[in-house]
Amino acid sequence: MDKLDALRVFCAVVECGGFSRAAEKLGLSTSSVTAQVSALETHFHVKLLNRTTRSMSLTGEGRECYEQAQRMLAQMEELEASLQGAAQQPRGVLRVNMPGLVSRLYVAPALPRFLAQHPGITLQASASDRMLDMVEEGYDVLLRLGDVGDARLVARPLLPTSYICCAAPAFIERHGVPATPQELASFDCLHFILPRARRLREWQFAGGLAFTPPARASFDHVDSLLEACKAGAGIGQFLSLSVQAELRSGALLPLLAAHQAPGPTLTALYQQRQQRAAKVQAFLDLLAELFGRP
Repeated sequence: MDKLDALRVFCAVVECGGFSRAAEKLGLSTSSVTAQVSALETHFHVKLLNRTTRSMSLTGEGRECYEQAQRMLAQMEELEASLQGAAQQPRGVLRVNMPGLVSRLYVAPALPRFLAQHPGITLQASASDRMLDMVEEGYDVLLRLGDVGDARLVARPLLPTSYICCAAPAFIERHGVPATPQELASFDCLHFILPRARRLREWQFAGGLAFTPPARASFDHVDSLLEACKAGAGIGQFLSLSVQAELRSGALLPLLAAHQAPGPTLTALYQQRQQRAAKVQAFLDLLAELFGRP
């Protein structure tokens, strides 16, 4: 038994949800796929899959085997790419995790060009704001806002941000503009509810000033908050990278520009050993195009 091939087959069975679908994907017979998985179970002296005529599920040992096999196969893929001169031909599965607004506003619209330039890359992207263990969860690149908090990772700053107060032209025409942050108390303000803490996010201003103006309406969904602001419901405070299109189009106008506070920096994170992986470098080049080289 070729253990590496058997692990590839096992991972395909898990990802496809069955032996026949895995066999179709791999171009093998179902009996061959079944035999490879059975050989792995015999080799490890454990049961990897609970199988009935109607369902299939991983055992505890099977889940551990799957997770470690994924990492092992990814490392083998990187080694093969390096030894076969893949620096000129990026290829393989590229796993990326990033904040939802970065994915929606910046990365997703650029994907047609990126995938056309790199036909050998298959992208698997997920959206999250929490800090992940890249090795444990199998990601090649993380994009994060703020403190990265992991000295083991290479951090490449992409874009500094700021906190911008803004409102729709119609709202400003009806209500005027505040001259200072303190005057926000006299205006309808729209707030973001921090999902985990279930409290309003404080507004940030220059000089370390931070407070929460009285809320006329609040949302725990940034897109809804933005749409309410564009519709003229009140003044909102946003990270600069989330309202660039609206500011360029004039759908929103900036307020209190002299009082803007710096926000968190958008940063790309990857493992030191992946620094020369062609697929990672190709994605970092895309990010440099999107956000400008620091």
